[in-house]
Amino acid sequence: MAMLAAERFTTTLLFLITVGLVFGMAIIAIGRTGEPGEQPAHTRRWMAGAALGLALWLAFSGALAISGILRDFQRTPPPMLVLATLSGLLTLLLAGSPIGARLASGLSIGWLVGFQAFRILVELCLALLYHHGAVPRQMTIEGRNFDLLSGLTALMIAWLATSKRLPTWGLLIWNLFGLGLLLNIVVISVISMPLPMRMFFNEPANLIVTTWPFVWLPVFLVQMALLGHLLVFRRLWRDRQIKAQNAAAWVAKAADH
Repeated sequence: MAMLAAERFTTTLLFLITVGLVFGMAIIAIGRTGEPGEQPAHTRRWMAGAALGLALWLAFSGALAISGILRDFQRTPPPMLVLATLSGLLTLLLAGSPIGARLASGLSIGWLVGFQAFRILVELCLALLYHHGAVPRQMTIEGRNFDLLSGLTALMIAWLATSKRLPTWGLLIWNLFGLGLLLNIVVISVISMPLPMRMFFNEPANLIVTTWPFVWLPVFLVQMALLGHLLVFRRLWRDRQIKAQNAAAWVAKAADH
């Protein structure tokens, strides 16, 4: 029992380190996206605002988990599903906001893609939790969760994209592939909860995400992965528009001559 408690503590610590790492990378990313000539004080305000916003969201969701309200699946709708849905909507809004524009245009494609490597640590945490009897098998690489592939390929794809060895269509396929894997585990997680829509009835049910600190898995880490994919799409669309504008300008210039 003491060994199990020690292993669970180690897994929890690894999870918290992962959250802290992603939090830090998000703030650093904001700091790397300053416009040419932007004053350092302005950049610091962006970073401070991002840090405050993320900290408040983590505190809010963590407080809900500690209160126990997220474990109540008798309410309609279940509070956990409401929180997860709200998280997804906020991520979509963030990706389309001026902050999303700043990140998509200011970060290198290597940074946007390589960021997804944090998913390796997430999958390691899930595997350890499964062996502690805290999550069902289907939520791990040993079951139906193959999200580890996104993390393992992220750094290689980032290098290929940065060195111009990967065509745009290749990056688009990888991004769609990673997004598909993310959506796959999200669906599996939902239908593993004690809900009317539950389809996996092996135990334990997916209740770990209603507890602290693991509530940050769906409402923070999954959202950061989703945001990363959305920003890559936004970057590719921006680059396509720039190429089209440059081509139109070249044609217009040629016509003048």
